[in-house]
Amino acid sequence: MLVEDIKFLKEQFASDRGLARSGKIILRNEKASKVYTTEVIAEIIREESNGKFDSRFAVPGHVQQGGTPSPMDRVRAVRFGVKSLQFIEGFAGRSRQEIFDDPMSAAVIGIRGARVKFSPMKKIEEQETDWKDRRPKYEFWMGLAHVIDTLSGRRKAQREQSLDSPPLVAGKL
Repeated sequence: MLVEDIKFLKEQFASDRGLARSGKIILRNEKASKVYTTEVIAEIIREESNGKFDSRFAVPGHVQQGGTPSPMDRVRAVRFGVKSLQFIEGFAGRSRQEIFDDPMSAAVIGIRGARVKFSPMKKIEEQETDWKDRRPKYEFWMGLAHVIDTLSGRRKAQREQSLDSPPLVAGKL
């Protein structure tokens, strides 16, 4: 299968004249093979390319330190991947200037409520982020601060001042 994938990549890049240079993403499950690790596969692809294209690898688990992904993690990753590709495809056929002028061309993907949603970076930076404390200005649970205080036995006076900001109404994220 690896040989076929490399052959496919070679054919794709051989026919590319630089105008529609597109990246390729290869996803690999961490239990796919003990021998053909992500790094080994990237090195094989790089070697076989004969300098026509580059190959890089990333292992999200090493960055996240979250252990083995749960089924929900895998479902969420697929949802994010599909939505991200659809989002990028939405810019196809637009000029550089049109993309530059669109605030959604620099966006962050996340989950709001139960939906996968893109939010413009400018809005996140200017309106939704508490840069001093490095967190969102408002969280859905802030409206439940009194419940948290009661359950923890903490008096409101002990709560951080930044949590006293007006909360968002639950469900109105």
